[in-house]
Amino acid sequence: MTAISGRTGRGNQPVAEQDPNTPEVRFATLAVTAVALVTGIVLLVRSARYGYFGDELYFVAAGNHLAPSYVDQGPLIPLLARAAWTLVPGSVVALRIPSILAAIAGVLLAGAFARELGGRRLAQVLAALAYATCPYLITQAATLSTFALDSTLSATALWLLTRWIRLRHDRLLLAFAAVIALDLQIKLLITVLLAGILTGIALAGPRNLLRRSTLWCALPVVALTALPGILWQQHHHWPQLAMGAIIRTEQHSATGGPLGLPLQWALLTGLLGGLLALLGCWTLLRHNMFRAHRWIAITVIVEILFVILTGGRPYYVAGLFPALFAAGATALQNIRRRTTSTVVDNPDRATRFSGSVAAQYIPRRLARTAGIAVVVVPIAISLTVVFVLPLPLGRIDRPVRSQAELSTRMRTFGTTGWSHLVEGVDAAYRALPEDDRAGAVILTQTYWQAAALEDLSPPDHPAVFSADRGYAYFGRPPDTARTVLYVSAGGPKELPRNIFGVAEPVAHIDDPLGFPGIDRGVTVWRCRYPREPWVALWPHLTTLVLDPGL
Repeated sequence: MTAISGRTGRGNQPVAEQDPNTPEVRFATLAVTAVALVTGIVLLVRSARYGYFGDELYFVAAGNHLAPSYVDQGPLIPLLARAAWTLVPGSVVALRIPSILAAIAGVLLAGAFARELGGRRLAQVLAALAYATCPYLITQAATLSTFALDSTLSATALWLLTRWIRLRHDRLLLAFAAVIALDLQIKLLITVLLAGILTGIALAGPRNLLRRSTLWCALPVVALTALPGILWQQHHHWPQLAMGAIIRTEQHSATGGPLGLPLQWALLTGLLGGLLALLGCWTLLRHNMFRAHRWIAITVIVEILFVILTGGRPYYVAGLFPALFAAGATALQNIRRRTTSTVVDNPDRATRFSGSVAAQYIPRRLARTAGIAVVVVPIAISLTVVFVLPLPLGRIDRPVRSQAELSTRMRTFGTTGWSHLVEGVDAAYRALPEDDRAGAVILTQTYWQAAALEDLSPPDHPAVFSADRGYAYFGRPPDTARTVLYVSAGGPKELPRNIFGVAEPVAHIDDPLGFPGIDRGVTVWRCRYPREPWVALWPHLTTLVLDPGL
């Protein structure tokens, strides 16, 4: 375990030393790597079981409209999506490889964190197992997403600082800055983690970190890498900030908002991870064994407060899971060592405390059984979830009626109906008179619809536009377009007639048990004569809300 000695080194900086009572801790390379490899194989095998998630299709489309930033993310995820789609067109597995690699890295980081905190082989493996079996990992690897990479990069940044505290090698601070710069190309949310780290270091130390010239020389470079994206956000009136209110509303509808967060966090961490996270956070805050790393617990508090106060998504704190699991596993190791030491060094005291040999044996046996169960049960649950879900669509027996039900359906059955949407719109387009097909464009109500039609339609499909969320910034229809096929998602029927002088429905895609906005409640309208030029209409149509028509 790391301790900060009173001895000073070069520049009068405190020197990090290993606790003299703790032997040098080695990384359990084979054991932790084995856990990570098995996890990766399982995730790769199941990666094609779910169909495209709507945001994955959007990222592919965004990759064809490269920009320094986007409404709800930076440019890195669209670049990865474009690369995967170019190398293996249409492959959901290729799209999800970055997320699977990020999940595997999370397992390795949990074990590496335990090593930095003084955890021996068993603690390292336990921390790695906790991450490998937590439900968040399944969600993380299921689709290409911003949070899949953001959480692993956040955990990497925390691990680099934790390692710096033990070694005091300033090249680790350069690596920390590089990770932050990369994460800024995914989400600006990394700034919340930085605020938590700065608060934790300022309150609990080691404060000499804030005096390192290497750190302060690197941070301006990090800021420069973020400048193009920030300028894009400023030019477009900060849509990422505006998304906060949208996310708050979505979370309230789907999970109950802040009141539902404890349950959501319990579901994300799982049984083993949840117990270790609680023990780890408590130990980081209250016990001297982690005094040099108390700043991690303060960072956790800052992140949790941010999610509660802003109504953010529960997985915003997932980048802290490897650290918390590792702290809990290491604390458990130290508790076990102290208990064993008491029994060995003071047998008379241990016997008096327990009352009898049987009284000593039974609790120890029960504790061992409970410990095995806490490890085995999450493994069994994770494997069941991975290989059973998604359920067959034939199991759907009633329509979705709310956002909460829709969220449950996506987890249980996946996002379905893309082929019905694409085929229905394509059939409506080809049924148009030849004169109308010439120069026709497609306008959709949601960005999911637009992305699906752009990515999955035949090569000769019309240009696709949408005023929804990020798609609104990819461009608007040209004024020369004579015919517009407007694809609704169950919204008010008056909308196309308010936009166009002529609007008539030509196709319906409406499976009562289908996915709302994809193959349920969808109407295709043949529209002509916009009431105003598109440059005037577009700002009024633009919205950040994803409305599936519920």
